[in-house]
Amino acid sequence: MKILASYNIKGGVGKTATAVNIAHLAARDGRRVLLWDLDPQAAASFLLRVRPRVKGGGAALIKGSRDLDAAIKGTDFERLDLLPADFTYRNLDLILDATKKPTQRLARLLRPLAAEYDLVVLDCPPGISLLSESVRLTSCRNSSPASMGTGRRCWRSAP
Repeated sequence: MKILASYNIKGGVGKTATAVNIAHLAARDGRRVLLWDLDPQAAASFLLRVRPRVKGGGAALIKGSRDLDAAIKGTDFERLDLLPADFTYRNLDLILDATKKPTQRLARLLRPLAAEYDLVVLDCPPGISLLSESVRLTSCRNSSPASMGTGRRCWRSAP
């Protein structure tokens, strides 16, 4: 399973449009795709016509009291699933900070989904935070409409 993050410290640069389009195109090409809308503004959830709400909120997902699998919703597009945004995601930095090894938490949460998905696309909120650090360490590739970077772990395995 590859993990791609659409991230930039600035808002309004097209992160969500990039994430949704990459996810849709990969699903259209036959890949099993999960798009995780990590932005509390929920634009990706809105674009895919999924209500932006996670039972128990972000805390339940990050702390592990709710499985990611149970929060995933289907979309109108074949092979494209969505983990919708939730307004409580605005506190994800605080929630992550309260966990052991917070920068590794997203990777640990996503690991069990490897058998179900070929690609996970993370639509990230703008800013520099513990969440953005965790996203950068979790993803194989980080993309932004303004710049393209590659996470250090996947550089050697990139084609």
